[in-house]
Amino acid sequence: MITTKNDKPNVVIIGGSYVGNKVVDEITPKVYKTHNVVLIEKNSHFRHLFAFPRIPVVPGFEHKAFIPYTQPGSTDVSAFFASVNAATTSTAEAVEGYTPLPSDSIQIVHAAATAILPDKVILGNGKDTIPYDFLVLATGTGRPGPDGLLGQDKEAGVKIGKFHQENVKKAKNIVIVGGGAYGIQMATDLKTHEPTKSKHVTVIHSRPHLLNRFHEGLHEITLTKCKELGIDVVLGKRVVIPEGGFPLETTDEEFDVHLVGGGLVRGDLVMLCTGAVPLSEPLRTLAPTAIDKNGFIHVKTTLQIDAPGISNVFALGDVADTGAHKAARPAIVQAGVVARNIEKILQARASGQIQPEKFDDYNADAAGIHLSLGLNESLKFRNPTAENPNPTIMWDESGSQKSDAGCSKVWALRAPWAGKDSYHL
Repeated sequence: MITTKNDKPNVVIIGGSYVGNKVVDEITPKVYKTHNVVLIEKNSHFRHLFAFPRIPVVPGFEHKAFIPYTQPGSTDVSAFFASVNAATTSTAEAVEGYTPLPSDSIQIVHAAATAILPDKVILGNGKDTIPYDFLVLATGTGRPGPDGLLGQDKEAGVKIGKFHQENVKKAKNIVIVGGGAYGIQMATDLKTHEPTKSKHVTVIHSRPHLLNRFHEGLHEITLTKCKELGIDVVLGKRVVIPEGGFPLETTDEEFDVHLVGGGLVRGDLVMLCTGAVPLSEPLRTLAPTAIDKNGFIHVKTTLQIDAPGISNVFALGDVADTGAHKAARPAIVQAGVVARNIEKILQARASGQIQPEKFDDYNADAAGIHLSLGLNESLKFRNPTAENPNPTIMWDESGSQKSDAGCSKVWALRAPWAGKDSYHL
């Protein structure tokens, strides 16, 4: 069993991406006096996923998309989390009597959670475990099968990014499979980045509309931009994945990409921008009925998993069936709900009650997205609501787009100790 820094019970969060980190931010100030907060994260570094569609296209900043959780040679994660690090900000310093949280309030364990039992999380090959009083699953989505549970270090991630860059550089006719945000951002980056804009780009999408989870107005905006940039778009068609998959590297000769139901397109490089699945498998050992046929976790409006007799396990973000669009913005709101409900349970226990009289509920809002359409244009789009029957569209100011897709901003927020010379750490 992995021991924590003291003998207090644990609030364990599985998944150290945007959502899991926000849970840590929200829950630590509420429970640090009675509980340890333990983050289980399979990867060595925080991965700024919003930069990933751009990395294959624009070389030179791939290392900035991986931000360390701790300083070199240290296990102290206090600087990474706003809840502990807030005392270093000018706002916190201005609050009279502000006391920063102890630096040992949060512990990070770099390991893959492979199974969950009623009182502990099984790590890796089963030799190590972490006990929990409360458990929060923020595992998100990833590659299907056992590979989805595997972690990755920065060196491997950067190497993969450079591998894709080299293939994009060699390619002349690129086929992108998937017309969601990832595929569209990659396609429009290709056609607005000077070294790649002359390449032929085709986007194949299985649905009639691009970005089909949103109001058709976003499809119209995106399709218009694709036509303007010379991107071919094939809608309502699925590709036939050949046995063994498509070639990983750019081929010397173009090959056929066959479509289900007939038809084909030609290309010398295929970029698959589909296929992520919910990473819920570790929960199956504890509550198999809480996982639906697609792998998403059933949750109550309180964001507790919907399983008989289990009230101390929560799920949120992309892995959970919350009714919300799978994106960071709604999950940030969900993190607050989870933190407050754990606090309510602890308060009820302290007063001799089994459960609080009332929980906070999460109500899904209209889906929204901040979408880049190349290196020089981006917009915020929100689906219609009951109050507003039309979608909300806000174009960002021209020139406000960052070539590193916001990596520098994340470093400043999560690794305030680091300077520009630290981006390779």
